[in-house]
Amino acid sequence: MNRKIKISLSTDSIDQAIRELTDYKKSLRENTELIVQKLVDLGTEVCRVKVIEMDIPDTGHLLSKVDGYYSPTLNAGVIYCDCDYAVFVEFGTGVKGQASPYIGQAMAQTGYQYMGGTTYVTTKDGKVGWYYPADDGTWKFTQGMPSRPFMYETALELRQRMDEVIKEVFK
Repeated sequence: MNRKIKISLSTDSIDQAIRELTDYKKSLRENTELIVQKLVDLGTEVCRVKVIEMDIPDTGHLLSKVDGYYSPTLNAGVIYCDCDYAVFVEFGTGVKGQASPYIGQAMAQTGYQYMGGTTYVTTKDGKVGWYYPADDGTWKFTQGMPSRPFMYETALELRQRMDEVIKEVFK
């Protein structure tokens, strides 16, 4: 990454140094764009692996909605999950979520809370939860689910692997 540009006090030498600096500036811009693109691609793949590794009960819908986007204009990327229940998987829900809570900061920042709904019931045996319609036309009881922070874990892994990506691009 370090680059030395030699210069002497002559017009030709200064012009050459300007060309070298311009080329170096261009290569830095191209390399930073490549780094962001690679991190988006890596993050998307890592996120999909996290969904599978965390044994998230899923029909494949959640997994299929994990994607990444790179904006060349902003030189910024986003890894996202465009699934309507992804937040419940990430943070957890109900009694089980409260017993195995989310470990990141995002929950507090969004105002999400456990047991915040209004349709809770207590069964005869003292379990607190709710009923939901199942695909087979019956109603099932649940106490929620523990947090499975697939997005948070993706961010942590990307942070750990960032130096590796930077070194690969600048080699």
